[in-house]
Order: sequence, then structure tokens, then C-alpha cells
Amino acid sequence: MAQLTIAPPARPTRLFDEPAEASARNYDASDVMPKRGPSFFPDLWLHQDPTRVGVLLSAANVMLYTAIALAQWAGWGGLYEATQLSGPELVGESLMIAAVNLIYGGFVIAGTFMLRPMSWPWKMRYPLIALVALVMSFPRVLAMLAMQTTPSGWLYVVTEWISGFGGGFLAVTAGVICAHMVSRARREESERLSTARRAARAVEELQTEEMRVRRMVADQLHGTLQYRLVTVTAGLDAVAADLQSRDCSIAQGTAADLRAWAETLEEIREREVRSLSHAVFPAGIELGMAHAVEAMLRRLPPHIGTTLTMDEPASAFLNDLPDAMPMAERLVVVYTVEEAITNALKHGHATRIDLRISLRSLPTQSSLPCDDASQARKEIAVTVDNNGLACPENVNLRGLARHSERIGTRGGTLRLTRRHVRGYGGTRLAFTLPFTPAS
Repeated sequence: MAQLTIAPPARPTRLFDEPAEASARNYDASDVMPKRGPSFFPDLWLHQDPTRVGVLLSAANVMLYTAIALAQWAGWGGLYEATQLSGPELVGESLMIAAVNLIYGGFVIAGTFMLRPMSWPWKMRYPLIALVALVMSFPRVLAMLAMQTTPSGWLYVVTEWISGFGGGFLAVTAGVICAHMVSRARREESERLSTARRAARAVEELQTEEMRVRRMVADQLHGTLQYRLVTVTAGLDAVAADLQSRDCSIAQGTAADLRAWAETLEEIREREVRSLSHAVFPAGIELGMAHAVEAMLRRLPPHIGTTLTMDEPASAFLNDLPDAMPMAERLVVVYTVEEAITNALKHGHATRIDLRISLRSLPTQSSLPCDDASQARKEIAVTVDNNGLACPENVNLRGLARHSERIGTRGGTLRLTRRHVRGYGGTRLAFTLPFTPAS
């Protein structure tokens, strides 16, 4: 019987009397869970209401326009006229010019966004803004004429009316366009997330159907087919016993042949059918991934030493909540570990297999407030080390390719490398697999 050592989570396992620093380097967690780069911060504009974005940008444009209006007032000679006044009157006149333009811009913004321009067709949206700016520009010109330091000629009136209309229209139009872009980006992001959710539900339904078929086939192999084989074997044994009881050399020879065929059927039942049943649905997988892996290690030949180490999060999650890991991900982990062990024994001629399992919670990243992130995703990391022949530098995955593809489609990674521990050879297979715990 293979020696299976399940190391306690708090104490790391040292293999082959390695030096402490070599053992620590061998089981560096960064080999299994690669370091992540800086967290991705979604575009902050996507978290804002489009109308709010439009109003804020329009307000910023109005402030800029107010500064331009002050410069325009100075260009008309208003500043020169104001210098003839006292200091407080000069400041008051400047503030009044700024206030008139700010109030005008505020009325254009409020009048435009109260009419909900985002709900209007684009052919009517911008004429609507122009109409609001046109109407509001008349009170602005009247207020400017009421100032002591502004001209009163018709050229000034027309120029101020056109500049006020153009400034208000451009300031608010830029905000509306920005709001439209934010709204479209949010809509596209929402559609992308909706498509991703539909695809995830479709994959989940396919996995559920696959699990149902696997269970059905495994039950048929383990139950009906084995029952039929056992029945046929028992019938052959009965016929052989009846023939052997007769005093006839031909009958006894036939009985021997029947017993041989019965033994062949029994061997097929024990080896082929059970092996096929295990391939369809590994033994112990319904009791949890950790249980299935332990059962796999215990089935190895006696001369193969094995070590299974789990960190505290993995031990608590896999042992205390064996059903929390979805069945599809359990099968991916068990089949990948099985392939790694098979390669280590077949190609590497290893005499020791060391398995390490780690678990961590993935950070929740939501690009939209409506994104459902109620269930925190987790990532399991598995390292399978052996002391056999080291793999080539640029190794062809071959049989591991399909496992790498399965892991990759689920957002995980798989790497096959040499073990970099001085004095010890062998190969390391490390893979990560993210998943959402079952409710």
C-alpha cells in the first residue's frame, strides 16, 4: 500500500532531508499563486450617472466661459471705465459681470437637463439646446447693459448676444455629448456583462448535463453492466461445475474452458469495467475533491511515497465544506492531478509524489454598480512535484494539453517546469483554477 502522509497545515513538509532553505524555496507560494500586478481600477466615469457627468462638465465649461466673458468685458473698455471708480466699486463691478455669466450658464444648464435631452433623438437634441441658450441669452444681454461700465451701442448688444448664445450652447453641448458617451459606455458594459452571464449560465447548464450523463453512465457501468457480468460468470461457473461432475473427459475439458472464460469475464469486470467507471466518475469525487485525491494517492503502488499538504484555507474549505466546490471544477482538478501522476510514473520513473494544495479568495472586481458580486470567487492552486527525470526545457504538453485548455477556459493557468532544488531532480506541475463556490 502506498504511503500517504497528510501533513498538518501549520507545519510545512520537508522532503528527502533537504536543507531548510531548499525546502522553503521548493514550496514557495509564488510558484503556485503568481504575484498579481496592481489592481485594475475601472473607469470612474462609468460609476457616475450620465446626467450628473453632463451637468458637471457643463458647469466647468460655464466657469471657463465666465473667465472669457470677463476678458471680453475688459476688451470693450469696461475695465478702463471701472478703474475710474473706487476700489470697492471696481471689485463689485467685476463680480457682477462674473455673476451674470454664471447665472446665465446655470439657467442654460438647468433648462436643458430638465428637458431630459438624453431621451430625445440626436436630430432634436442639439436644436433644443440652441433654443434654450437663445432664450436665456436675452436676459443676459439686458443684465450686461444695466452695468455702469458696459457700452450701450447696437454693435455691443449684437456681439454680446451672439457670444452669450454661442458660449452657452457650446458649454452645454459638450456636457450633453459627454453624458451621451458615458451612457453608451455603460450600456455597452451592461450588455457585455449580460452576455457574459448568459454564457456562464449556458456553460453551467452544459456542465450540469455532463455531470448527469457521467453519473448515469457510471451507475450503469457499476450497477447494470457489472450485475450482468456477475450473473453470466455465476452461470458459467454453474455449468462448469455440472460438467465437471460428470465422468467424461470431454465434459471435464469443457468445464475447464468454461471456468477459464468465467475467470476472464471476472477479470474484465474487476479491471476494465471498474477502470472505465472510475474514468467516467472518479471514486470518492462525490465526497469532495480532497477525498478523491487522497483515494487516488492511496491506490498507488507501495513503493511510491506520497505526501499531501494543504494550507489552512484549503484544509478548512475542502474538508469542512466538501460540497462547496462545484463538481465540474472537482473533476478538472482530479483529472489533472491524475495525469500529472501518470506522467511522473510513466515518463519520469518517479518514486515519490508530493502534492500541495493552496486556496485563496479572489478580489471582487465590478465595473458597474449593477454587477452581481454577491458570491466571492476563490482560486485553488495545486503543485505536483516528483523526484523522477526532469522534463525538457521546452516540453510539449501532449496529454496535458487538453487539461491546460480546460483550465484556461475557466481562467486558470498550467505550467510544467523543472524543479529548481540543488541536488534533487524531478518535474513540477503547477496549475491554478478559479471557481465560484456553490451556494
